[in-house]
Amino acid sequence: MTIEFWPRRCRTPKPAPRPKKNPKRRWPKLPVPVGKAHQKLSQAMICCDHELASWLDGVVKSGQLTGDPEQIQELKERLDDVMEPL
Repeated sequence: MTIEFWPRRCRTPKPAPRPKKNPKRRWPKLPVPVGKAHQKLSQAMICCDHELASWLDGVVKSGQLTGDPEQIQELKERLDDVMEPL
């Protein structure tokens, strides 16, 4: 018959896992380029992130976008479709 020696870490119970903290939001710096605003709107649509979509809506309404006026108008129309109530 042999004697088995177990490592000390196997004999002690494992502590309960700590709950993970939610990461802090990182908003883009203002003014936002139109291309980045389009990307963020697509991200908000895919992830169903209402908070990001409403932030983008506020940025557009306050006029803090830079870029081509045609692209800004296209973004406004796209944002109106997304933010339209059901």
